[in-house]
Amino acid sequence: MQPNFSQLINLFKDELVLCGVKTGEFVVVASQPESREGYVDAFLTAIKELGAHGVNLQFPGIRHAQLPYLGRQTEDIDVFIDSAPHAMEILKKADMVVDVTAEGLVHTKARAVTLGGGARMLMVWEKQEILERMFPRESLRKRVESSVNMLKQAETMRVRSEIGTDISVRLVKDRPIVGQYGYTDQPGRWDHFASGFVACYPSEVSVNGRIVLDVGDILLPLNRYIESPIDITIEEGFITDIKGQGLDTLIFKQYFESYNDKDVYGTSHFGWGLDETALWEALSFYGSDTYGMDARSFAGNFMWSTGPNAHVKRFTPCHYDIPMRNCTIELDGKEIIREGTIVEPSLIPANTGKELIK
Repeated sequence: MQPNFSQLINLFKDELVLCGVKTGEFVVVASQPESREGYVDAFLTAIKELGAHGVNLQFPGIRHAQLPYLGRQTEDIDVFIDSAPHAMEILKKADMVVDVTAEGLVHTKARAVTLGGGARMLMVWEKQEILERMFPRESLRKRVESSVNMLKQAETMRVRSEIGTDISVRLVKDRPIVGQYGYTDQPGRWDHFASGFVACYPSEVSVNGRIVLDVGDILLPLNRYIESPIDITIEEGFITDIKGQGLDTLIFKQYFESYNDKDVYGTSHFGWGLDETALWEALSFYGSDTYGMDARSFAGNFMWSTGPNAHVKRFTPCHYDIPMRNCTIELDGKEIIREGTIVEPSLIPANTGKELIK
């Protein structure tokens, strides 16, 4: 379905205002041939209407599933960056980069170049209707930033569930904590429009216990709801055992095994969702045509991940993000979320999320 172009321009203009785009700034819209229809032109128009200067930098490459890629190779974004220094210079000189590429620049050199140069960077992949529904709010930013501060001050996190999850981790003071609220107005900061969650990278050797995925929990990027439990044992940051019956367990294990790499079993970030406008059930409507930001962000989820973790120099491409329902999360023994419901008063949404930052 084609986007409503005039409404798309207004949506992107409102987003760029949140990102602090001002008259005279230089904004790069990074794209690929498979970028969503209308997004490049709508962003360039919105940038112009704000009095800034916009340019489209189109990268080569194609969007493909996050599977082991052993067949015919195609030029990817990192290869292009290395072979085209003028492209790197464009990113270095930008005040802001809007990433509407089909693959996403989040795990590429282009992101490091952009943020290293002090530019702010925004990823935009979701459908227009998701962006409209999950449009950023000041209240969401405050709750995300409060969550970041809680994680900075805490020493331990424990997660439990009625079905059997019980895992504890030790939080590390010298590792960054990710807080996403859907826009970026600070130099060198990356965010994803739309999103609303917090995540931290605990001490790997401290990650010990059991995580049981239950019916309705989500596997990303498979974009799949769990239909039968998967029982996972974790020791010193690595998955050591996976038990369960049925197709879910088989697929969960096979995705790991297909990479033939022990690093895929490592754990990465742990955190929770905060956005009351994000919907757990959205995945059943959008299927593969979503990046999964509803799943990552719905209020009260526990989300953990496997695979890449730059803080321990682990860069495997095999990656799960796993948002779970009905979990209880404690920081230093204090409940933040109880059985999938936010109970920490400062993090409870106070409205329906319809107000905008002015």
